Amino acid sequence: MSVQMKAPKKVTVTPADPKYTQKDIRKQHLRVAPYCRVSTGSEEQQTSFTSQMEYYTQRIADTEGWTMVRLYADEGITGTSTKKRTQFNKMIRDAEKGKIDLVITKSVSRFCRNTLDGLEYIRRLKKCGVGVYFEKENTNTLYMPNEMILTFLMSQAQAESESMSTNIQWGHRARFKQGIVHYNFNNFLGYRKGEDGEPEIDEEEAPTVRRIFARYLMGQSVGQICRDLTADGCKTARGGTRWSDHTVRHILQNEKYMGDAILQKTFTLDLFSRQQVKNEGQLPKYYVENAHVPIIDRDTFQRVQEEMARRSSLHKTSDKTKTEQGKYSGKYALGGLLVCGECGSPYRRVTYMPHGKKRYVWRCINRLEHGKKICKCAPTLEEPEIHAAVTAAMNELFRQQTARQALADCIAAALAGTGDDTSLPAVEAKLRALQEEQMRLFRLAAEAGPENTEYDDRITEVTAAMSALLARKGELEREGGTECDSRVRTITGRLEAADSSIGEFQDDTVRQLVSSIRVLGRERLSIRFKDGTEVEQVVECVGRASA
Repeated sequence: MSVQMKAPKKVTVTPADPKYTQKDIRKQHLRVAPYCRVSTGSEEQQTSFTSQMEYYTQRIADTEGWTMVRLYADEGITGTSTKKRTQFNKMIRDAEKGKIDLVITKSVSRFCRNTLDGLEYIRRLKKCGVGVYFEKENTNTLYMPNEMILTFLMSQAQAESESMSTNIQWGHRARFKQGIVHYNFNNFLGYRKGEDGEPEIDEEEAPTVRRIFARYLMGQSVGQICRDLTADGCKTARGGTRWSDHTVRHILQNEKYMGDAILQKTFTLDLFSRQQVKNEGQLPKYYVENAHVPIIDRDTFQRVQEEMARRSSLHKTSDKTKTEQGKYSGKYALGGLLVCGECGSPYRRVTYMPHGKKRYVWRCINRLEHGKKICKCAPTLEEPEIHAAVTAAMNELFRQQTARQALADCIAAALAGTGDDTSLPAVEAKLRALQEEQMRLFRLAAEAGPENTEYDDRITEVTAAMSALLARKGELEREGGTECDSRVRTITGRLEAADSSIGEFQDDTVRQLVSSIRVLGRERLSIRFKDGTEVEQVVECVGRASA
C-alpha cells in the first residue's frame, strides 16, 4: 500500500499598491484644513488667534501639493468640551463627508483637552482616512502604530486643564473671602458699570426695579406685575419688553438690590460637563454686606421676602381637597388672607344667586368640597360682613398715632411708585441715599489722606446731584407738591379729621397692613396686622348665608 505524500505549502504574495505607502501619501495632493482655538477673549489671546490664522493661511499656500479647504476657528471657547465648539464640530462633519484629507493644528491641547473626547474624534477621522497633524508634537495620527503615545499626550493636556481649573477656583474663593464681588452687568437691571468698575445706579432702569417691589407689596401677583410691565413697554435687563414670572421673582429675591451680595450661590460640577449646580451646602457661601449702593432699602426688601413666604404658604391642608390654593391671586385681598380657624385651609369666594339676586360669600375650601367630613364647623361668611369687620378692626388700630403714620407712609410709597423726581417722597428718598453716599466718600477720602485725589470727582458729582435735588425739593414745596403729594396729604388729612375713621373696605390698604385673617367662628375673626398687633373682631350680622 503506497503512502500519499503531502504537497508542500505555496504562498503567493500580492505587493501593496505603491499609492498607499507613506512615502506616496506624502507626495499626493492633499486637501488641508487648519484648526485654531483660543480659550479666552483677552487681548493677548486675540492676538494669538489672529497670528494662528495668518500662519496657517501662509503655510498651506507655500506647501506644494496642499490646498486649503477652509480654516476652522473657535474663539474664546474651552477645549475641555466640544459642545460649544461649532467650528470644530463642523470640521468633523466635513471630514466625514469626504471634503478633508488632513487636519493640521498647533498642538494636542489646541485640538482637545479631554482624553476620551480626543481619542473618539481621532478614531472617527482615522476611520474615514483623515489624519490630524500636531505641529508641536510633530505627530501625524495616520502614521502612529498604536494610540499609547497619543493617549499620553492628551492625558498631559487634560491634566494641565485640571490644574488650571483648580488654580482658578482657588483664586475665586480667595476673592470671595475678601468680599470681592463679580457683577454680570448684562443681567443686572437697574445698575451699570461705573468708572471705578463698581456698580452705580442707572436712573433709567432703577424705577422699574422700584416699581416691581412697590407693586408686589401693594398686593399684586407676580403674573399681574409681568402683564403690566409688558403692557407699558418696560425694558428688561437684556433690552426686551416681554417679562416672565421667573425674571420678576429673581429681582424680588435678589439681595443685590438692597446693596448686599451672596457669593458662590452655584458652582461648576466638573471641568468637562461645565454643569452649574445650586450650592445647597456642598461648598461655603459668603455674604457681603454693603457691597454696593442699594436701590431698595433693607426694610422694603425684608417685607417683600416675608410676603413671598406668606404667599407660598397658601396651600391645602388635606390630600382629599380637590382645589389647592397654592398660587397667590391678587384679584381679591381676602383670597390671600382669610383662612379657616379649624382646619387651616384657605377660604374661597363663592357666588350665590338666591331669588335671582347675586350674592358673594366666602367658604372654607375643605367644607365647600367635602361638607362636614373633614372640616365640621367652618362657617360661611357674607362678603359685606367680613369687609365691615376688617374695616372696624383697622379703625380700632388707627386710633394709635403710629398706625396712622404707617398708613400714610404706605400710601406715599404706593403713590410715589416709580421713584422719579415728580413727587416729594421720591426726591427725599434720593436725597437720603445721596447723603449716605456722600458720608461714605468723605470717610474714604479721610482715610486715604490729603494727597489722595481719587475720590474728589465722585464727591463733586454727588454734591452736584444733591444740590439739584434740593432745588427740586424747594420747587415742589413752593408749588404745594404734585398731585401725588396732594393725594397723600388729602388722605392722611381725612384720617385725622375723621378721628382715624375709614368708611369702606380698601383692597390695597388691607394688603398693606393686614398679615392674616383667621375665622374663629360665625361671629368672630382674629385679624393680625403686619406690625404684630392682633385684634379679635366681632362679625356683625347683615343677613346670613346657610353653611
